[in-house]
Amino acid sequence: MVKSLKEKTIGFIGLGLMGQAFSKNLIHDGYAVVGTDPVPAARRKFKKMGGTPLTSPKEVAEEADIVFISVPNSKISLRTARGKDGYLAFSPGRSPEVVIDTTTSDPEDSRKHARLCLKKKLPYLDGCVSGNSGYVAEREGLFLVGGDKKAYRKIEPLLGEMLSDHIYCGPSGSGAEMKVTVNYLTTMGRCVISEVLRVGLRCGFSKNFLLDALMRSRVGGWTQFRTQAPAMVHQKFGNPMSTLDIQMKDIQLGVNLAKRVGAVSPVGKACVPLYKEGIEAGYGDLDGISVYKAYLDRES
Repeated sequence: MVKSLKEKTIGFIGLGLMGQAFSKNLIHDGYAVVGTDPVPAARRKFKKMGGTPLTSPKEVAEEADIVFISVPNSKISLRTARGKDGYLAFSPGRSPEVVIDTTTSDPEDSRKHARLCLKKKLPYLDGCVSGNSGYVAEREGLFLVGGDKKAYRKIEPLLGEMLSDHIYCGPSGSGAEMKVTVNYLTTMGRCVISEVLRVGLRCGFSKNFLLDALMRSRVGGWTQFRTQAPAMVHQKFGNPMSTLDIQMKDIQLGVNLAKRVGAVSPVGKACVPLYKEGIEAGYGDLDGISVYKAYLDRES
C-alpha cells in the first residue's frame, strides 16, 4: 500500500542548527523523524524534541522514506554517502525514495554526489536553502533545488510545508549554483554595509542619527541593511545564525564560481581579505556581520 505523505518517515543526516530547525517543525506537524549526528549533544537534543536518534547515515537511509542532509560543507556531505556506514551502504530493499542535500555546496561536489547516487539508482537533489536557521524555524525561506525533476515534483508538497517557497533551478548542481550566487551577494553586502557605516561614523555622526538617516533614505528599503546595520554599529555579534567562518566559505565559493563560469569578480575579491582578517583576529565563531570588526581593526 502506498503511504500518504504524513505516513512517511523523514530522516536527517546532520542535526546542527538547520537540521534541528527543520526537524522540530516536522515533529510538530506529526511526522516520524529519525536522524544522526557525530555530536552526542545534538543527538540528545534531537531526542528531547521527539526525534529518534540513530548511529549512522546508513541507519537513517534504511529507516527513512525521505532523507535530508544538513552538514557544514559539501566535502562532509560526500563523506556521509561513502563507506560501510554511509547512507549509500543501505541494505537491499531498504533504500529511501530520495535524498535532498540542503548543504551549501560547491556545485561540482553536488554533481559528484548526484553521480554516486545514480549508481545506486537513488534520486539525489541539491536542495540548498536561502535563509538561516532562525528563518527556517519560522518556516521562512527558499529551497533552491537542482536534480531529477520527477523527484522534485514528488516532494514538492513536503518542501511547501517546510519553507515558504521553493524553486526548481535545473539539472544537478544548479540548485547549489543559485545558492552560491545568493550567498555571494549577501557576503559582499556585509562589507558594503560595514564600509558605509564606518564612513558615516568617522564623519562624526552619532550611531543613532546615522542609522535613522540611512533608514529613511532609499537604502533603508534594503532588508539586509535594515536587519544588520543596527547590530553592526552596536557590535552585537553573539548568538550567531551564521558564523564568520561560514561566511568566509560562502564568499570563497562565490569567487570560485565566478572564475569557473568566466565572470569577473573584482568586488568579491576585494571582500575576501576582510573575512580572512576577521577570522585571523579570532572572530570566526561570531556572527558573520562581525566582518565589521575587520574594518575597525584596519582603522586602528
